[in-house]
Amino acid sequence: MAESRFAELKEKEKQARKQIVIESALALFAKKPFYEVGMREVADEAGISPATIYRYFPSQEELFNEAFIQDISSASKAFGKMLENDEPVGIEDFAITFVKHLIENESTFQMMTYLMLKDNLTYPVMGQFDSVTKIFFDLFTTLLERHGLATEMARIYSHSFVASLAGILMTFRNNPLKDKASARDHILKIVKITSSLYSKQLLGK
Repeated sequence: MAESRFAELKEKEKQARKQIVIESALALFAKKPFYEVGMREVADEAGISPATIYRYFPSQEELFNEAFIQDISSASKAFGKMLENDEPVGIEDFAITFVKHLIENESTFQMMTYLMLKDNLTYPVMGQFDSVTKIFFDLFTTLLERHGLATEMARIYSHSFVASLAGILMTFRNNPLKDKASARDHILKIVKITSSLYSKQLLGK
């Protein structure tokens, strides 16, 4: 029994240290582009040696993925609450909230696009990333179901819509002809137009 409690305590300590590393990485991502942040810099921020950080994260990719998962999972709870009202929110409201979150959280958007576009993700990273993106597909599927769509139709349209939002962001996020404020306004305008197309096609609104 004592051995079991000791093993449990060691595991809790390990998870606590991992969390410190993740929070240190997120703190650095808030200051500069995440792809400029190296493992040594994260180790310094966490107050551990560069060798120690690899005990918790065998690769930089795995650290990025864990940080992204924590960051986006907290946001998904807010999106989930949008579906709890008696009257479901509209497609545009959901889309604007999703896109604004990614615009306002640059590191989240950078990590998401990195993981979406990188070739040869390791198996655990790919599986974890898929599970996180599935959260948003499922949330939007639920929204469409609450508006009366059949599950199969809602699921395929959720894939199409969420992918459209990601594509709009990637296409216009760094528009060289616009300043950041103008680029943001342009993105939101396109998101509203896209949302209206889905609303008319799916909900007749």
